[in-house]
Amino acid sequence: MKPFIFSKGDKMPKSADRELQAGLLKEIYELNARKRKLEDDIRSLDAANNSIQETAALRDIEAYKSQRPLHAKLPSH
Repeated sequence: MKPFIFSKGDKMPKSADRELQAGLLKEIYELNARKRKLEDDIRSLDAANNSIQETAALRDIEAYKSQRPLHAKLPSH
């Protein structure tokens, strides 16, 4: 779309104004759709990352448990 250049006092033709508004609305719609997709992608990555962290934490806990003696002696008083 070619930009309109008017000198002071000139008015934009109504058809050009409608075209500009339609173009802006379309651009807003497309940007909002991209934003929603990016937000969905971020949520998916967060869920995957949380799952990986949880799995790693459980693996660490199991490794710690396996290194402890089964019957730890309690200090006697």
